[in-house]
Amino acid sequence: MKIFVFGALALVFLAQGVHAQTVSIGTNPQGSLAYATGAGVAKTAIEAGGVNMRVVPQGGPVVTLPLANNGELDFTISNVAASSFAYLGKAMFDGRKQDKIRLVAVLFPLYGMFYVRDDSDIKTLGDLKGKRLPTRFTKQKIVGLNAQSVLATVGLSFEDVVGVPVPNGVRGVRDFMEGKNDAAYFSVTSGITRQAHAAVGGIRVLSMDNTPEALKALRSVVPAGSIATLHPAKLYPGVMAPTNVFAAAFVVNASTKTPDETVYKVVKALHDNKKKLIGSHGMFKQFDPAKMHVDLGVPYHPGALRYYKEMGM
Repeated sequence: MKIFVFGALALVFLAQGVHAQTVSIGTNPQGSLAYATGAGVAKTAIEAGGVNMRVVPQGGPVVTLPLANNGELDFTISNVAASSFAYLGKAMFDGRKQDKIRLVAVLFPLYGMFYVRDDSDIKTLGDLKGKRLPTRFTKQKIVGLNAQSVLATVGLSFEDVVGVPVPNGVRGVRDFMEGKNDAAYFSVTSGITRQAHAAVGGIRVLSMDNTPEALKALRSVVPAGSIATLHPAKLYPGVMAPTNVFAAAFVVNASTKTPDETVYKVVKALHDNKKKLIGSHGMFKQFDPAKMHVDLGVPYHPGALRYYKEMGM
């Protein structure tokens, strides 16, 4: 899929001329859902919006959001928890308020959870106590926070496990495939999770309680997080029964420095081309154009608001 996406992007660039202005969209590393999502957004922006957009894979939101805030990236992909922490200057952005970050569009829910080998004797989240887990997430701290919010629902933290420091979620999953970790935490629908499912002979996604108490504990770590129930489906490897997982909206961000007209064109292209987006990744089946503009506590970009007002949203 990567070869197809980049091949399509290259052909469109040539068709539009080498002098056309190019904008950038920052994502997590290749293999992540954020990377695949950014590639789908870029392809749609090019083909349907006339906006030359290139994907710039980085370490994660802790890198891409400040770059966007400074105007070095035009757009970014992240879950809304990271966007909120950045805008408010909290958690991994403590003392570094990224107040030029603006939302562009809500895409679909992001589902994350701990998973183990299918034949593992780890059956519940509580069984993770004392086990080897990826920690630190130095370049993708939001993944670490999301993981800690899930552990909090059973009264655990990273202090209760044997930490194996990683720079990002993808590295944590690769360590899991190599037997360096007993469990991994990452997006259930990411490419690297599917790779892990195939590499280890099957994974099993753990479940958490979906109760007011569990939600309160989860939100004590990540206020923008929630709990969703997934049912067995091809899109969710390792989900063998109704399973409760971490959920947060996946969003496109921009900067106050990103031109209004560019944002307007991108939003219109996304709104009008759900089928094209689905062709890039199955998660876009959950994309609802009518819910692209939802109040998530972070201001929207003026270019996006212009389109949403025109559409009566």
